Amino acid sequence: MLEGSSSNPGKESAPSKWVYWRATPEMCELLGLTGSAETQFAAACARPEARVGYDGIECENDQFAMEALFRAERDPETGELGPATIAGDEQCVSPADLAEAAAREFASLKIRPSPLHVQPPDGWTLINVDTITYTEDTPQEFDTTLLGVPVTLRAVPAEYSWDYDDGTRPLVTDTPGAPYPNHTVAHTYSAPGTATITLDTTWAGQFRIAGTATWTDVPGAATTETSTDEITIHEARTRLVEDPVDE
Repeated sequence: MLEGSSSNPGKESAPSKWVYWRATPEMCELLGLTGSAETQFAAACARPEARVGYDGIECENDQFAMEALFRAERDPETGELGPATIAGDEQCVSPADLAEAAAREFASLKIRPSPLHVQPPDGWTLINVDTITYTEDTPQEFDTTLLGVPVTLRAVPAEYSWDYDDGTRPLVTDTPGAPYPNHTVAHTYSAPGTATITLDTTWAGQFRIAGTATWTDVPGAATTETSTDEITIHEARTRLVEDPVDE
């Protein structure tokens, strides 16, 4: 059961006048509505002929059957709940009904930044040689409720922007790259020095109603940032070494 909200600043909060809950309505009176008891349905009815086998409304495969909203008034003196009344009918909720709420929820998600891998891996690289970068493209899923409907939100990597910190423009790709020797994302430094590589990942959002298979796109996008520690860029020099002279 959900208590309706009411408060007075500076005063101790009192029990709410109204109590709300969702349940499947039966063709039988609701029983046992007290301050501490759960709602009891048709199985407790005195007249067996009044009972019906009812599992709720039927909805399409991509919809969620939301139970009816009930409410009851609490007696301020005794704490007892009065007769239950329906405050909202059962309904089939579709992804379109949840789109705006999904967009708001997606904007507030704590998405883990993408890992950033560099080869060579030990904090140094060479000029005129490929410095390989890659990440992972695993979606991240979050279970939550939207307007009382259980859903799964997921963030899907959609685009990657690689900044190699040497004055060149960031490299933008739609693939996460791969390690050597199958690498697809790399950069060649032209001068020695130091650099901090940064990866910005753009995430697209999707959601699906619990128990359904269809993912629905969420408007908008999210961005995370990952940076390496400082990398030293060396210049490889060659030296001529004389062959030993045989005596």
